[in-house]
Amino acid sequence: MAGAAWEYRVHSIGGVLKGAKPEQLTEVLNQSAADGWELTHMVAQENSNALWLVLRRPSTARTRRKATWNGEA
Repeated sequence: MAGAAWEYRVHSIGGVLKGAKPEQLTEVLNQSAADGWELTHMVAQENSNALWLVLRRPSTARTRRKATWNGEA
């Protein structure tokens, strides 16, 4: 998609005491995909068992108006 504008989300899963469970990861990724997001990177958080999920989707007037992530626009 040449010249596409993207919007990004970073989602943290897991934590200091316990890591992300596969079923949690599956749920977050499936819900994100249903809302038009695609995973671009997964990064382990330093000094933690948590992961950062970096997601993106094309930015359009519709996606900027639609609240799809925890009630955020």
